Amino acid sequence: MKLTISEAAQHYLTNKLGAGATFLLTLNDGSNQFSSAGGTCMIGDKYQIVSLPQPVAPYTIQLANQPFNVYISEYEKMFLGQAVKLAINPSSATLVLKDETGLLDNNLLINQTFVTV
Repeated sequence: MKLTISEAAQHYLTNKLGAGATFLLTLNDGSNQFSSAGGTCMIGDKYQIVSLPQPVAPYTIQLANQPFNVYISEYEKMFLGQAVKLAINPSSATLVLKDETGLLDNNLLINQTFVTV
């Protein structure tokens, strides 16, 4: 599984998280300890970036990319394709998550709150 991050998204993430940051790409649908939302109508529909100093279980699958260390779990893997892309929507200046099937989330949130797991 590969994650491509556009130049604009790299710049945005570096400004928010720091160069070479480690983060989790998690669903934000009530399915995990980092989720702030919930409900069955949201399953597989909303994502977030969770900034942590290191990956935590069950987020042990590293997505191939540069320059960040990005991890997902088996659960997220079910909803993501093989060619995942992070970009910036130029009109709304929000992070956009896509894969080969199309748009996955048009407003990817960044959660910088340290969560004890």
